[in-house]
Amino acid sequence: MIKFKELLFLKNLKGIGKARIYGKYWKLLNSSDTLGSLAEKIIAEGNFSKDDVDKAIENAQNSYEYVLNNLEVHVITVFDDDYPDKLMVMKNKRPVFLYVKGDAEILKHPNIAVIGTRKPSAESEKFEKKAVKEIVTNSHRTVVSGLALGCDKIAHQTTVDENKTTIAVLPSGVDVITPSSNRNLAENIVKTGGCLISEYEPAAKAFKGTYVERDALIAALSDGTFVVECKVKSGTMHTVEAALKYNRKVMAYLPKDSSKGNYDGNIAILENKKTLKISDFKDFTEDKIEINDNSTQQKLM
Repeated sequence: MIKFKELLFLKNLKGIGKARIYGKYWKLLNSSDTLGSLAEKIIAEGNFSKDDVDKAIENAQNSYEYVLNNLEVHVITVFDDDYPDKLMVMKNKRPVFLYVKGDAEILKHPNIAVIGTRKPSAESEKFEKKAVKEIVTNSHRTVVSGLALGCDKIAHQTTVDENKTTIAVLPSGVDVITPSSNRNLAENIVKTGGCLISEYEPAAKAFKGTYVERDALIAALSDGTFVVECKVKSGTMHTVEAALKYNRKVMAYLPKDSSKGNYDGNIAILENKKTLKISDFKDFTEDKIEINDNSTQQKLM
């Protein structure tokens, strides 16, 4: 939790988000030993009044104490040694901290994201369950997804049923499961050795923008992304676009008869020469996935 309170303070000042922290305030943050010294430098700059700074300090202190008193939640800041190196590819859009409920150690494990539509066809659902079982049995990878309904839920639930580990990346705080119908599943993810992660404070609700940020975080955190089924206009495509931008491997399922589901997104994905078509769940054995887990790791700026 290195500089956690200082980061909370900056995020509580109006107009300061991740990009400005990594840009304008990065050197200031690194040169400040305490929250008090950082606050003094912020006041000296003249962009914020003392009242603004005092209020931000109060809010940061309340958030800090909330986490300290919540024994189920662990915080990893961008300054901590256990901050996932893979997220450095996001540059100034990477989270300044992550809230984790469950075993944070699995963030270091080889993994693969399994994502898709909230309303998969019967064909896709059947295939996904077999594919996920193959992944957790033969590839020794942790399954990553977004805890949404449909394909995400199937990915997590199938992994839990196999008593394997899965990571759920949330668009809300880890204490606000979205959708609420997945609350029991979230609890079981933690019980089976997996974890819930979010860049938002534990009690934060999900908004339109946080879903997009969540999708990018899934792409960066994952060594590769497998799309079960999706439309061209969907949140899944946000993850795919980010994964390709981050030079991650992208795979998409396409059955022989694609008329049984909405696979226009999958077809569009496979038009990119960098992506891989998946038609058999046995394609998920370790030697066939061939994901380079270290190819995109970058050092902290």
